[in-house]
Amino acid sequence: MNDHRILYGDVWAGLLSLEDNSIDCAVTSPPYWAQRDYGFKGQIGSEPSLSDYLATLVTVFHLLKQKIKPQGVFFLNIGDKYVSKYGNTPLAMIPYKLAYHLVQDGWILEDIIIWFKTNHMPASVKNRLTNTYEPIFVLSKNESNYYNECKGKNTFSNILKVPLQPVQYKHMATYPEKLIESLLKLGLPNNALVLDPFAGSGTTCKAVQNISEGYFNPIKMRSIMIEAHKDYVKIIKKRCKIKTKFIEKIPFKSYKTQSLSKRPPFLAKEKKNLKNFNIEPNNVIIRIFEEPEEFRSFIPLLYDDSLIEALDDDGICFLGLPNHEIKDIFDIARLNNWIIRNMIVIPQGNDWIPIFMLVKDIKSVRYKFNLDSIRIDHQFEISENWNEVDFVGYRVERSQSLYKNPEKGLIGKILSNYPNGLPHWIVVKWKSGEYSLEEVITDSGKHKFIKMVCPECETELTNYHHYKNIISCPSCSIQLWRDVKSIPNLLETNTRVTPEYKHKEFDVIEKNTKKDYNGKFIDVERINIGQSPGARVSVEEQFFSIKRYYNVKQSMISDYLNLHRIKKGLTKKELTDKYPHEYKHTVGHWLRKDMGGSLPKFEDLMKLNELLNLDQTYINYISRTGLKLQTVIADTKGKNPGDFLDMPISDVIDMLKRVGDY
Repeated sequence: MNDHRILYGDVWAGLLSLEDNSIDCAVTSPPYWAQRDYGFKGQIGSEPSLSDYLATLVTVFHLLKQKIKPQGVFFLNIGDKYVSKYGNTPLAMIPYKLAYHLVQDGWILEDIIIWFKTNHMPASVKNRLTNTYEPIFVLSKNESNYYNECKGKNTFSNILKVPLQPVQYKHMATYPEKLIESLLKLGLPNNALVLDPFAGSGTTCKAVQNISEGYFNPIKMRSIMIEAHKDYVKIIKKRCKIKTKFIEKIPFKSYKTQSLSKRPPFLAKEKKNLKNFNIEPNNVIIRIFEEPEEFRSFIPLLYDDSLIEALDDDGICFLGLPNHEIKDIFDIARLNNWIIRNMIVIPQGNDWIPIFMLVKDIKSVRYKFNLDSIRIDHQFEISENWNEVDFVGYRVERSQSLYKNPEKGLIGKILSNYPNGLPHWIVVKWKSGEYSLEEVITDSGKHKFIKMVCPECETELTNYHHYKNIISCPSCSIQLWRDVKSIPNLLETNTRVTPEYKHKEFDVIEKNTKKDYNGKFIDVERINIGQSPGARVSVEEQFFSIKRYYNVKQSMISDYLNLHRIKKGLTKKELTDKYPHEYKHTVGHWLRKDMGGSLPKFEDLMKLNELLNLDQTYINYISRTGLKLQTVIADTKGKNPGDFLDMPISDVIDMLKRVGDY
């Protein structure tokens, strides 16, 4: 028999073709749910629901368990994702839900190894920490197994710091060879047979070959790869130099997925309260538990209203567990009245502990997360130099989110530049034939350029609006936002010096801003590119889009419009009736303060001004715009620290306190 074989077919059929108790080690990363389109019917990961996906994997891995030797081990790597939801977007906790159900199906969970990606993909998210790691579950069918024997003889960490590995092959979800090599060296015997039931581009086979053919202390190993995609079979064949005669086509065989086990609902044995745990009501609540039983006795507060009432609606709760037992993580993962935004990992000696970032599952308000207060320096100094770029001919877009009639145009003239060469003031020629003078902004949402003052005593207000609480002036004590007269006065402090420009017609040709690229991502669908900056830069264009200059507080504008509507003696329906029929629901969204609220488009704002006689300063606040360059660049203010925090727990707590500091 050859040392390395490929079974070309569906995972179920491939597993059925193997002998029971024949595999020393299985290591794999199955297709993630709703993350990729691998282009063939019935692919795992395309199930209509998360529960269907989990049930499929539990069924497949039940069969895999039969193929593993009694002392064998299974290394399972699987990533998480955020699921779409009206309101705050929850982290699905897919890996931990799957691990829990595998344990219920008879697997023994020996360990959870954290793979920290030292060169992880950056993300543009600003209301949570960037995802920087993935879990690897160490599973077995008997307590006496290769992994436990190795751990009994050696001291090693449950954290693997391994960078992502670029590969030349056209596969969108590869893990690095060094990661798999590190796992395979954890106790496997000489001549071990390694299986990857979702082989992909063959990284597992390549890692086995690296170990077997290494210059220092080689360990003989063999491998079997199961792969259903013909293009990936070709990649494995080429990458691992496997001859055609060792590729076996396996006919498809259907199977029925088993039902998932259900954890009984939580039943409180006794009523708990916040005083038992020294927790005070706040906008940021942090509790790191020291003992498992302490956390388990805290669970009632998560399932009733005690903790929810103590936390501000726009607040954040951080809960740290003293260990990572799967039943405890699963109890967090199945909460109904909370949203998990991050599961932060903190190294502790050779192990780690999780800290959950929880926010309320409500639609009334978005939670506050001050990313700028916890940013860290980039590894290298970030200094963009645009002096070599000619921006004339770059595309400009007016989006449908801001304008009733979206339009495209081209930069025709550059009147001034920032010191780094980025245009500052430009002239745009629109497709309609119109010309406009536009300002390019380098950072939108700068509220430091507005000032709110009391309408009575003109004291500058630090706290000038809350979506539901009563706000009063700290100097004269008048209650704000009770009527039009008590609306704070808004002042723009950043007065623009607009350059003089005498309009003159001109022609301009659109510039191709796509890179001259012929790499592996060419012609790849957007879903399969993922968040790789290199992939995105290689296939996407650079262009300018019109954005709001300020990060406009929608709940405040809702109050503002409603007070002016009331002053005019108009009901919500009467105001709506002054618009065409297609505005039947739109006007109502302008007057809502929850996450279903929206800001009026610029043309609609002008109509509102005619009807309600609005203040020009508030109109400027809502409608001031600037052009933003759409490209993949690092934020000069610093980077998101990520959800793997390798620092003392006291420093972590200090950092988490700052995120709610507004």
